[in-house]
Amino acid sequence: MSADGDTPLGVSAVSAALARGEITATDLTQTYLARIDARDPALNSFISRTPELGLRAAVASDARRRAGAARGPLDGVPIAIKDNIDVAGVPTTGGIGALRGRIAETDAPVIARLKAAGAVILGKLNMHEAAHGGTTANVAYGLCHNPHRHGYTPGGSSGGSGVAVAAGLCAAALGTDTLGSVRLPASLCGVTGFKPTQGLVSTRGVLPLCWTLDHVGALAPRVADLRMMLEVMAGFDPEDAVARRAPSWLTLGSGQRLQGLRLGCLNPTAIVGEPIDAEVGAAYERAIATLRDLGASMIDIELPGYNSTALRSKAMLMMEGDLAIFYADDLARDPDGFTQELHQGIAYGRNQNAPRMSEAYRMIRDVAPIMRAAFAKVDALIMPTTPVPAFPFTQAMPKTLASFTALANYIGAPAATVPMGKTAGGLPLGLQIVAREWQDARVLNIADAYESAAKHDMAPPPAS
Repeated sequence: MSADGDTPLGVSAVSAALARGEITATDLTQTYLARIDARDPALNSFISRTPELGLRAAVASDARRRAGAARGPLDGVPIAIKDNIDVAGVPTTGGIGALRGRIAETDAPVIARLKAAGAVILGKLNMHEAAHGGTTANVAYGLCHNPHRHGYTPGGSSGGSGVAVAAGLCAAALGTDTLGSVRLPASLCGVTGFKPTQGLVSTRGVLPLCWTLDHVGALAPRVADLRMMLEVMAGFDPEDAVARRAPSWLTLGSGQRLQGLRLGCLNPTAIVGEPIDAEVGAAYERAIATLRDLGASMIDIELPGYNSTALRSKAMLMMEGDLAIFYADDLARDPDGFTQELHQGIAYGRNQNAPRMSEAYRMIRDVAPIMRAAFAKVDALIMPTTPVPAFPFTQAMPKTLASFTALANYIGAPAATVPMGKTAGGLPLGLQIVAREWQDARVLNIADAYESAAKHDMAPPPAS
C-alpha cells in the first residue's frame, strides 16, 4: 500500500489512517496481500506468506477498534518478519535449504510483544543464508532484488526486509543485525533502519549468527515508524542471556533541532582503509552541511587504533565458530541443504584453535575504550552507512561493505541509518548515526531531524 502506488506508507501513516477510520485493518491487510501477490514475484522478498494468520489478526484488531479497545498505535498495522525470527506455527528457515521444514513452536519474545500490540504479520522475509553475508543472493530461495534496480543486491543479510519496506509490501519489517545487517539493506534500499542498544530488544527465539554481536532491529520508511516499533519491541527479557534493563532515563521523545549537540564526523577513507565511492562522499558532505544548519556543532574526529580490516576478520572468525556449534546437527542431518560457501565458513570456524578465538574476542572487546574516548568528545558519530551504493549480483561483495556499520555492533551501541539521497543513476545512499549505549532516543532524534530537513524522495521507480 502506498499513497501514490509507489511511495511506501509506514507505521505512522497507516496507524493514523486506522485511527481515523479511513480503512479497516482487514481491508488494509487484504490490500497489502494483493500488492505482495502483484509485486513480489519480481522482487522475491518473501520466503513464506501468512495470509490466514494476518487476516485473523486483522479481524480481531477491527473488533477491538469497534469496541473502543484498540491496543495502541501498532494495532492492525501490517508488518513482515525476517525468516530467522520465530513466529509460532510458521517455518523459520534462516534462509537455509536444510531448514525448510523447521516449524517454530512458540513466538520469539519480540514477536510476542508485537502480537500483543495488535500488529498483523504478513509473512517471513528472504535473507542471506544463515545471515552469513551481505547480498541476499540466496541459493535455496532465490535472489532478492533491489526495487530500485532489478539484478542489484538489496544488501543483507536482512535483504528481504529492506526490499519489502521499500516496495511498500509492509509498513515495517523486523531484521537482525550482527555487523550491519539491518542498516546495510535499509541504506541500499532507501529506507530507515535501526539497531538498538544490545540487550534492549530480546534476541531469544532468533537463529543466532554470533551470540555476542547479534541484535534485532527494525526497518521502515521513516524514522517516526522506527520510534513506534521500538517502543513495542523494547523490554527486558530475563531469559535472554544478553538482556539488560534499560536506564529509567531512556525516553523516545522526538526533536527537530540539534542546537548544542556535538556531532563527530568520521573520515570515511580512514575507517574503510581505501577511498569510498565519489557519490557517497559527496552526499556525506551535503549531509554534514544539513546537520550544521540544524544547529549541531560538526567536529572532525578520529578513532586511533581502530582497524576495520583486522577487526572484520576477527568478527568473521567469531561468527563462523558460533555457526559451527549451532548448525552441527543440521549439517549432519542434511549436508546438501547448506551451500558450499556456508560449508566452508563453518569448517573454518570449526577448525580454529582456542588461542585464535580468544584473540578475536579480545580485539573486539578492545574497541570499547576507543569508542569511549570518542564519545567523551562528541554526543554522536556520523558517517556514511555504506562505502558504495548497491551493486549487481554479478559483482563480488566489497569486503569493506560493513566497515562503517560494524563498529556499533562491536560495542553494542545504538545506530540508525537514514536516506541521504540517491546517486545520479537512482541508487539510494544512507547516513549512519551512532551514539553511546542507551542513547537510542538521541540517535533517533538526530535521524528524525536530518530526515525532516533533507526531505529526500526515496521512492523506487514504478513497477514495470
